[in-house]
Amino acid sequence: MFAGRGASAGPRGTGHSRLDPQEKQVASLAAAGATNGEIAARLFLSTSTVEYHLTKIFRKLAITSRRKLAAALGEN
Repeated sequence: MFAGRGASAGPRGTGHSRLDPQEKQVASLAAAGATNGEIAARLFLSTSTVEYHLTKIFRKLAITSRRKLAAALGEN
């Protein structure tokens, strides 16, 4: 069977289990409604780093917007 780019060897987790610790922090704050600037200030990151993490989070959770983030994390 063809394993596409980004395929993992194990079963896929859900929500937070697929994210690294920094991504979990960014995702939780974004799901709670914080802006990129607010997240950056709270976590002592640049806004471009927050955007980078959100891009990775969206890809890992197979979502395309912040509006779907809380549901994808199982926080709804």
